[in-house]
Amino acid sequence: MRRPFYRRLSFWLATSAGSLLLLALFLFAVTWFYSSEIQSGAFELDRSEDEFKLRVAAFGDGTITLAFENSDDAPDSIGTFGLESESGAYGQIGDIVSEADGEVVRVFEPLVGGFGLGNSVRVERDAFPRDPGAAFGVEYSDVEYRSLGPMPAWFVLADEHPETWAVMVHGRTGTRTETLRALQTVHDFGLPVLSINYRNDEGVAEDPSGEYGFGTTEWEDLEAAVEYAFAHGAEEVILFGFSMGGGIVAHFMHESELAGSVRGLVLDAPLLNLTSALNLAAEQRGLPAFLPWLAANLSSVRFGTDWPALDTRDELLKVDVPMLVFHGTGDETIPISQSDDFVQDFADRLGDVTYIRIEDAEHVGSWNVDPEGYGIALTQWLGEVVGE
Repeated sequence: MRRPFYRRLSFWLATSAGSLLLLALFLFAVTWFYSSEIQSGAFELDRSEDEFKLRVAAFGDGTITLAFENSDDAPDSIGTFGLESESGAYGQIGDIVSEADGEVVRVFEPLVGGFGLGNSVRVERDAFPRDPGAAFGVEYSDVEYRSLGPMPAWFVLADEHPETWAVMVHGRTGTRTETLRALQTVHDFGLPVLSINYRNDEGVAEDPSGEYGFGTTEWEDLEAAVEYAFAHGAEEVILFGFSMGGGIVAHFMHESELAGSVRGLVLDAPLLNLTSALNLAAEQRGLPAFLPWLAANLSSVRFGTDWPALDTRDELLKVDVPMLVFHGTGDETIPISQSDDFVQDFADRLGDVTYIRIEDAEHVGSWNVDPEGYGIALTQWLGEVVGE
């Protein structure tokens, strides 16, 4: 005997409502989890270092054979990179000579210390060891400026343009060694260089929040560094920002009263909009496009994240100084489309921007793929902005 229609309808509605409720609860749970992932992955302090997962298997005439157990650890990125031994030795690897199961042979040049068979090693994007002295043999000073507390910096003197200092800002979880790839070119051009630490770096004061601010707090440290430069002979500065350092520079240009003293900006794979990086990460994990938006909104409620403040593109478009931007097409951290769009908008408004897109370069890897081209572009731009 069939149930009356209204009973069947009630049953269908109850079943549908239950299914929708379960779906909503599931979606909320996933969004809650992903918002926690965003918080821990982006904002919580991370001072971990890469493990020494590679092993020196052989040496050849100007080559080194690196062995690995997991294919994900294969040192097969294109370009020039640093090679650090667990014992402290440092060298550079270059072109790939050959590849086989579990091994890669690459061009090799030792720089500091000695490598031996069986040594545990790791590849570094920074490409140069420790400090300007060890990297290039140039004289430098360890100096301090004050912000939240004492902040260490390297100062490299140059005499040709003593009034124009380059102030360099590394990226999130990075160190000052990230700036060394550009530092040599700038020093050779004749600009004094101040390469800085800032809050939350290893060994310096933490932000009271205990989190990265993506420029919303760190710009104050950059301002203090620029004040140090002016107190020691600078009359103007060129700011260099790598990855999150680009966001720090962008906030400085918007917030600091010293922004008018900036002669130009050099941005390497700059993080100008954190949402774009989150969207790229979600896409790489095969997550639906709406999930980062939901998770970001939930994180605003849970953790007080001010997402509009983490998008500096519109404010940076108002900056009236020459700009040089590097970005690699192989960047899997910050989408190159962010720089593509920003540079086009900047060019449309002001016009004074030079954009260097490097094919296959990974995150902040433009120098690594094309060191010579990177140096030539930077030198030419400095000549146009500062003068010969």
